[in-house]
Amino acid sequence: MLITSIFSILFITLLGIFFIPGNNKNMLRFVGLSSSGIVLILSCLLLIFFNCENYYFQHVITYKIENSLLNFAFSFGLDGISIFFFVLSSFLIFLCVLFVWNDELFKEYLITLLLIDLLLLFVFSAMDLLIFYISFEAILIPMYLMIGMWGSRERKIRAVYLFFFIH
Repeated sequence: MLITSIFSILFITLLGIFFIPGNNKNMLRFVGLSSSGIVLILSCLLLIFFNCENYYFQHVITYKIENSLLNFAFSFGLDGISIFFFVLSSFLIFLCVLFVWNDELFKEYLITLLLIDLLLLFVFSAMDLLIFYISFEAILIPMYLMIGMWGSRERKIRAVYLFFFIH
């Protein structure tokens, strides 16, 4: 239930940010900080309710798409290692939103950060190899944009090419 809430909060926030004008920085800051803060709190609740004595996956959620043409089932859950990465990535994204508070392109930066957060949480909680692979490779797109737009040196274009081709 908490994993579904986390995914839906991030997805709804990403959709909502598209409709907020880029010059309305206060609204973007409020939405970005509050959504990443709520995700951090819910992630910490997942850690609190995690049973360390059980070695099976916990907080397992399965999404099913069934009709006459498609029959998919995607499972998400957390084990003893992935719960820490789940909470750590939520914490780091919350700090990143705080640290880029005064950036000129805050809206675009916020979209890439929250998309990276959603995809990272998919990676750390995926129980299916297909979802893991798609999410892991999809992280490259916002990272490519982030390095190319907000890199710190003139060599950032070369860094983007090397990041994309070597990975």
